[in-house]
Amino acid sequence: MAQINEISAVILAGGLARRLNGVEKGLQLLNGKTLISHIIERLSPQICKISLNVNRLQETYQQQYPDCSIYSDHLTDFQGPLSGMLSGFQNLESEYLLFVPCDSPFLPLNLLQKLNIALTINSAQIAYAHDGERAHPTFALIHRSVATALADYLASGERRLFEFFKSQKSIAVDFSEQSQAFQNFNTPEDFSEYGRTQYAPTTLECRGVLRTPAIPLLAITGYSGTGKTTLLEKLIPELTKRNIKVGLIKHSHHNVDVDKAGKDSHRMRMAGANPTMVVCDQRWALMTETTELASFGYLVQQFEGKGVDLVLIEGFRHEGLPKIQLHRKGIEKPLPELDPFTIATATDYPLDRENLLDINNVEQIAEFVARYIMQ
Repeated sequence: MAQINEISAVILAGGLARRLNGVEKGLQLLNGKTLISHIIERLSPQICKISLNVNRLQETYQQQYPDCSIYSDHLTDFQGPLSGMLSGFQNLESEYLLFVPCDSPFLPLNLLQKLNIALTINSAQIAYAHDGERAHPTFALIHRSVATALADYLASGERRLFEFFKSQKSIAVDFSEQSQAFQNFNTPEDFSEYGRTQYAPTTLECRGVLRTPAIPLLAITGYSGTGKTTLLEKLIPELTKRNIKVGLIKHSHHNVDVDKAGKDSHRMRMAGANPTMVVCDQRWALMTETTELASFGYLVQQFEGKGVDLVLIEGFRHEGLPKIQLHRKGIEKPLPELDPFTIATATDYPLDRENLLDINNVEQIAEFVARYIMQ
């Protein structure tokens, strides 16, 4: 059986996503996290080395996933998963590569184990997943001995993945006990039907990132001292005037405690009650003790069913959220470059950018946000 140090995983995210209107599929949000993030979470317990095969927005992927190596297809013009597989063998040194697609966020937690056992028992070059009804050849553990045949196959003009597998010593591996693990997200309907999709901006707003129906999320970003909190404090009442119900998630780097030491609720929390709810006529708060930061997707879910029209975010800058960038001429650090998630920039100086806003004109910013969430 192949040893773990001989295997690397590759997430195939190099396609054009035509059924998603040409957006960058791996960066679409599900439960508040990109599809790539979901897949990495499920691959990480199985294997240490994970690479991304991407042909667009490489810098964005590198910023979000600095621990993953990134490579692009050697063949141009988006020639399909086989091109990504061949380029994997050309770029990575591992003896075996585990390939998975970027659009299946619930892949089996024992994927590598079962494929590896089947590959060994059958002395095969390729082991791929089968859900009991159909094959899923993009979930495959492949030995690099197929690289030459694969290069010849592609050079002949062929691109059919399963046909190539059948031409090699390959074995289908039964995953029928967890067929739902291969659910994929290829169309806007796939996201909306799942019912937990969070925000992604429209194609025009965000240079290729699709928007799906859900509670819109909008981050306000900028360096310390830019005035993020001050702007939010003024922006929320302006949005409220426009009958927009606003929720807020703010990440603090300090240990925040909404309770008061010595009060009954605090004493009971210290005694071990977890969670603890405090209620009065005007408000209530549920306090939960955690050993690590709650996932962003879980936090967003707390707003579901609350009648919220928009959730504003301060912090969580690595989540790949649609955002308004703030910058002032008095800030020593330079304005960050545009990325696919920036829908507007608010400054106190002229700037040649689409959707430039005046950082000191809260009414203008509120009007932009109101139009944005109605689209």
